[in-house]
Amino acid sequence: MSIFLYGLSITPAWAAGIGQSIPEETHQNGWRGISLVLHGQIEGVSNLSGGISTGSTATGLWKGGLALHTGKAGWWQGGLFVVEGLAAGSSNPDSLYIGDLQSVSNLTTPYQHMAHLYKAYYRQKFGGYTLRLGLLNPNDYFNDTGVASELFNASYGIYPIISANIPFTPTYPYSSLGAMASAHWGNTTVMAGAFGADGVHPFRTPWGSNGMIYYDEVDQSVPISPGTVMLKAGGYYNHVYGPYLTQSIGIGPALSQGGFYGTAEYRWKADQMNWGVFLQGGGAPNAAAVSPVNAYVGAGLRLRHFIPDSPGSTLSLGMARAWQRQSGSNTGAAETSLEVNFKQPVSKDFYIQPDLQYIVNPGANGPGNTIPNAFIAIIRLGCITI
Repeated sequence: MSIFLYGLSITPAWAAGIGQSIPEETHQNGWRGISLVLHGQIEGVSNLSGGISTGSTATGLWKGGLALHTGKAGWWQGGLFVVEGLAAGSSNPDSLYIGDLQSVSNLTTPYQHMAHLYKAYYRQKFGGYTLRLGLLNPNDYFNDTGVASELFNASYGIYPIISANIPFTPTYPYSSLGAMASAHWGNTTVMAGAFGADGVHPFRTPWGSNGMIYYDEVDQSVPISPGTVMLKAGGYYNHVYGPYLTQSIGIGPALSQGGFYGTAEYRWKADQMNWGVFLQGGGAPNAAAVSPVNAYVGAGLRLRHFIPDSPGSTLSLGMARAWQRQSGSNTGAAETSLEVNFKQPVSKDFYIQPDLQYIVNPGANGPGNTIPNAFIAIIRLGCITI
């Protein structure tokens, strides 16, 4: 497998989520319980009109994951060790050309070049209970919308009430030392987790002395003919209690804050095609100076097996809208992203994925400070080897 990595310019911020980790369920095949998965992606992003200015950037990402199933290795049942590395060359189309708040690409990373240990954790299953401990990405499990996984705009992966309000929160391309537990009864799953608040330097204070971010979530599956609805409701609280996050790394005030989120997904099959729709929403009821992005709503449609005789072809449509308050006021403006995405497998291991986005009021700026609406074209190539 050939993986191409290249990147341009610098990027000061990031916000991405689902799809940027190798899923645990991918580690199924292997020798004596050992599984190796390699995944490479490259993309070009072009702002065709509006925004700050027209122009193009490129990003490349490589991930390698190694896992060991203890049961398949002939040891104890239910155990899984996972180690995952990440290398990227990235640029930032948002700050260079678009000026948007939500980020048009979920591959964008905070630095031009980076390579590091992304995840290293142990998972143990006890019947309907699961425990994970180690270097984790909370967004792999919390605030996750599966039907939206093919869309590129970062808000579908992690809501901007979290990523835009909490500097250095652990999410792609960083994880954090932490622990989480989940319990599953019938159609109900309950999850809770605690993670270090500084995702960029997870080993600096392993016991979270600079701060912690807490998540809890309840998932409920409801069969409704002809398919199934998945309802998710959760909350988060970021508690900063050390001077390092607020002073030493120069990100300014990072006061403790919290919020809530919810997702509804409905999947069904008709005419040999798999359909899916989703609705997302969340709020951050804090002061505007602490949480300028106070509300978010997203919705969309996914149609899989879109082309006859091409089972992996996928068409996705999405709308993401984030409201930003002005300091000292509950009023503000909103940014809206409209997206069309198409994913087409070329072979068993290789796919191509074009994407179009139209950004209304980039930056969610108020009257007198608006940026022209932007029209974005993205082309992504991907290769995965198991």
